[in-house]
Amino acid sequence: MQAELLKWLRDIDEKRAADLISVCSVDLVYVDTLFELGGSDRMTELMDAQIGVPGKYYKNLENEFKAEVKTIEEQTMEVATAFGMHIRQISWQPKIDEDTEMKNKISIVTRQAIFDEITLNNISWSGRLEEPDFLNRIFNLSKLPSTDSRFNNAYDDIHKHRIMNYDWEDDWVFTDRRFNLLHCDEDILMKFLLLSINPVSRTDEEGINQLIEIYNKHLVPIGLEVYEKSKIAGKPIFGFRSPDIIESKKDEAVQKLRKIALVIGCNEYEFAGHLSNPLNDANDMKKNLSELGFDVMHVENPSLKEMKIEIDNFGTELEKYDVGLFYFAGHGVQVQGLNYLIPVDANLKNERTVEYDCVRVDRVLSHMETSKTEVNLIILDACRNNPFERSWGRSAAQRGLAVMEAPKGSLIGYSTSPGKTASDGDGENGLYTGCLVREIKGVNISVNQLFQKVRKAVMEKSNDEQIPWESTSLTADFYFNKK
Repeated sequence: MQAELLKWLRDIDEKRAADLISVCSVDLVYVDTLFELGGSDRMTELMDAQIGVPGKYYKNLENEFKAEVKTIEEQTMEVATAFGMHIRQISWQPKIDEDTEMKNKISIVTRQAIFDEITLNNISWSGRLEEPDFLNRIFNLSKLPSTDSRFNNAYDDIHKHRIMNYDWEDDWVFTDRRFNLLHCDEDILMKFLLLSINPVSRTDEEGINQLIEIYNKHLVPIGLEVYEKSKIAGKPIFGFRSPDIIESKKDEAVQKLRKIALVIGCNEYEFAGHLSNPLNDANDMKKNLSELGFDVMHVENPSLKEMKIEIDNFGTELEKYDVGLFYFAGHGVQVQGLNYLIPVDANLKNERTVEYDCVRVDRVLSHMETSKTEVNLIILDACRNNPFERSWGRSAAQRGLAVMEAPKGSLIGYSTSPGKTASDGDGENGLYTGCLVREIKGVNISVNQLFQKVRKAVMEKSNDEQIPWESTSLTADFYFNKK
């Protein structure tokens, strides 16, 4: 209820009263059940409210905080009424250890909000454990007093009233002075919360996730979060950590990713003539990738044998890296739905010779899958007109490259859409790579955002005649230039 009272006071602009109640605790003690007159079966709970006050505030309640005390008492009555309760009396008590409270990061308001949500959602905090057994894992119940004169320890007391008679409210533990969960040291509170989602106490995934959602909803804003830190017998074990620290470590890990690229440019074809820009494209990609932290393998105008050797060497090196990138600029062709890169010595007299004189793109993909790299990128600026097309008598439907399915953790970028051809460009770069090298160093731009920007730029420059394409199954964001 304290969280609602605090919000209520802020909503009615009672700032000083809200500031006071934020450092206090509000405990409600059940007194009786009242039924409305006139034969109605509607009932109201009669409660006493106890407000715990830190010492330095308690000394000044009668003078400096007199107006705030009156406001809090009036508004506590109003809030209780809204919850279907009637407050019989309100008492103010100096019960908080101020030194302990100042050390705690998890405030009383935060604790109360967590406990309220557990109660309102009818969640059993002890899970499948009986409550005295649950608490005995944190506290020595044999050394704690009983509230029942028939017993001499807390274990027997709790067992009697919660297991045998079941005559205490389900949320009794949150206000029990013996455990003092609203004001106890944080390590005790955390042990309590973590035990509630430990596999010893709870095995239903839905219930665990519900509690974690409640905890993180209130803890993340103050710099804590619940996370899975290990497993035991296949079941998750949870702990607390700082989200800021974790994000910092993630960013640091991104910066330290080991990255390698193979860049190939082909423009001097023995049987297919000269292309203007692939070497410029490859050189510019090499320069940019090197500046972005990639170790770059670079090949110009390779023969079939040289291209296969370099791809296989790249595959071997991939095993030492976290990120792999393959870039090719030159001629490419699709045959029967398969994509091939054309080396400079290929003489493709008919489609049947493609398999023997060219390199399937699947050769690169196979190496990437085997290496288990976290992120794999293939960029193909190879959808230019097939120089052998006329002699083959191929249909226009087989132009360009075919779409390939990107394996898990990879992205394949094409300079134009499936079955279409791309421009070699009028300047120093092909249209596609020219836009790519201009955008690739953008700060904090994910790889997906990068290719979207490239696509938009190419479409604008080509009047929508060339539309770059991607096939992706990336499982995490990758940034070329993360700051």
